[in-house]
Amino acid sequence: MVLKPYIFIPMKNKNYIAAFSIVEVMVSMVITAIIVGLIFGVFTIVSEQILEFKKENEQTADFNRLTYSLSKAVFESEKMITRDNGVYFQTYDGDTILYQKEETYLIRKAQTFTDTFKLDFQAIHIDSIYNTKRSKVFQKLELELLIHEKNVPLRFYKPIYANQLILWKE
Repeated sequence: MVLKPYIFIPMKNKNYIAAFSIVEVMVSMVITAIIVGLIFGVFTIVSEQILEFKKENEQTADFNRLTYSLSKAVFESEKMITRDNGVYFQTYDGDTILYQKEETYLIRKAQTFTDTFKLDFQAIHIDSIYNTKRSKVFQKLELELLIHEKNVPLRFYKPIYANQLILWKE
């Protein structure tokens, strides 16, 4: 076995430190700025889309809550009466519910809580209607809403029974 002698090659400059040049740093900073700018642009577009979706979804959610709430109030109420800018319900157990129309929203006032529906209401009407034989009477509650810039009518029909008809005629 033959040993090779270790040859020491001295460095020409003992103060040499490995580093980047200013041009390399500037190029990397420009690339980083471009990437950050693109990410910020995409983030802004996505944020605007999410806010628009949230706005549309809030209106749809309010419409669904209102439909459920009114349906329940109509079928669980003994009386349904129009009041100034609203509808008043008296339930079988004595509770009262008032749906009051404001300029750009509807307020539901019950004894236990108050709820707000941010929907644009055009009109609220209550009529009595009969079937073709005039043997059955219904109260029709009709609301006209503006949802996603379209007029949407909501109609609820409450049957009026014979005992209630007798009380109405008194």
